[in-house]
Amino acid sequence: MKLLAPLSKITRCTIAWCAMLAFAPLAFAQFDPAKVAPQPPAIARHFADPAIAFNTPAFAAGKTNFTLHAEELAFLELLAKGSERLSLQSAGKSQQGRSIALALLSGRGGFNAELPTVLLIALQHGNEPASGEGALAVIQSLVTHKQALLERVNVLVMPRANPDAAERFGRESANGIDINRDHLLLRTPEAQAIAAVMRRYNPQVVADLHEFTVGGRWISKFGTVMRDDALLQAATVGNLSPAVSAAQNRYLQAVRQALGAAGHRVADYHTSSSDAKDLTVSMGGVNADTGRNVAGLRNALSFLIETRGVGIGRAHFARRVHSQVLTAMAMVELAAADGAALVALQRNAGKAVAELACGGAMAIAVRQTPQRKTLSFLDASSGEPRDVVVDWRSSLELTLERERSRPCGYLIAADQALAVQRLRELGVVVESVLASAGVWALEQYNVEADTSGQRQDARGAIADSQERIRLLRVSTQARQQVAAAGSFYVSLNQPLAALVSAALEPDTQNSFVANRLLELADGKLLRVIQPPPAGGLRGVSS
Repeated sequence: MKLLAPLSKITRCTIAWCAMLAFAPLAFAQFDPAKVAPQPPAIARHFADPAIAFNTPAFAAGKTNFTLHAEELAFLELLAKGSERLSLQSAGKSQQGRSIALALLSGRGGFNAELPTVLLIALQHGNEPASGEGALAVIQSLVTHKQALLERVNVLVMPRANPDAAERFGRESANGIDINRDHLLLRTPEAQAIAAVMRRYNPQVVADLHEFTVGGRWISKFGTVMRDDALLQAATVGNLSPAVSAAQNRYLQAVRQALGAAGHRVADYHTSSSDAKDLTVSMGGVNADTGRNVAGLRNALSFLIETRGVGIGRAHFARRVHSQVLTAMAMVELAAADGAALVALQRNAGKAVAELACGGAMAIAVRQTPQRKTLSFLDASSGEPRDVVVDWRSSLELTLERERSRPCGYLIAADQALAVQRLRELGVVVESVLASAGVWALEQYNVEADTSGQRQDARGAIADSQERIRLLRVSTQARQQVAAAGSFYVSLNQPLAALVSAALEPDTQNSFVANRLLELADGKLLRVIQPPPAGGLRGVSS
């Protein structure tokens, strides 16, 4: 059955509407409401405003723009003055010097590490405003009519993780890096700030709040616009804890129920490249680079939450914010109900991955699994629902591309200080070699191919503005040597072991070696295949 509309038929929708949506990422480098074409009534009728009214800054009378940085900070300060349950911190500074606010919401006794902790991260992409506005509305709800929840759960909120981009209504950071592809490499102060929050508070649930493109590529490829209010995806990455993966499904179900009860449509997250001839539709990526996947490798239940919004200005903004609030509150309420069991789940998952050190196999590279799937869109002209059968790349079933034996850990040369610093910023425990304590059983990497390229994800090349990465093919070879004093040992007998391997196995596009944060030649990075000789190590905290 042929369900794809010929490109010649796409012109049935209004010229302004199609042009606005098809080129939204380019047209709105800075938000200008005068340039936003109104949605046709045939589309708009599917997205009624909610009965609830929000009074966060973007909903002020006469407001035609979105919340500005100064307005966000003033709103948070006003809430904090009126509630003992809310304290404000600065998680760091952006590249242009703006404070990255962290709202800490807790019970009467303050933050309680024995209770589960939920972290909400918004506006990693600055042109997705409903995520940040939803985060502000959640904070307001938790210090007013939902404050009783805070006796059972801690809630951390970063309502504007990329304030520079939010202020100019752009996607990437000030130096052109996509913050949400920087959670392993930590090249930006914004990603470092998020990592510092993760390291300090060790949340059990992490929700990364975004908005998805409504038209654009969907019009050019299928003559449709997106029909769903929200798209969801949990962490999907190699070496993810099975216990974490199973628990994530419960939270996804709770969110689906909350959205469905409010009349909001929800589906698995999906996207596509900007190439109009590429009709493949993919779920979110399976690499250790996004906040969703990196948080999963920290043994947190981790989720991508995307609501409709990119390219439609302020259209249906209250409904979009409502989707964000419904999603976040469903997760907070379930975490509060899970209580100590959720804290234990994360702790036990970390213990289980640590116990795997020195044995078995681990995934080095995985890919999405090709399938066929029927998706439901809205016809861009008539506004009627239309099903489209697409080539689908599923992240729910991972195909193993490459695996390798799991070592006991890694030996890093003393002069590779930047790599060690980044590992510690991630929360990894790195030990120093103080003295030669005997011969170590090691494996060296032999480079069989070394080319260059760009990092890729489901949407194509990742916006990076940095130099091209190394694309490596390696083999390993056994060797023995005495470890030099001053070098570093990174054991896999620790809860963040899967994160360590994602950073240090060199032949993936997100590894420290591929991105030139760590050298490989001359034994700068070695695999340790038996426990190190006793003595000579000094534990150094992360």
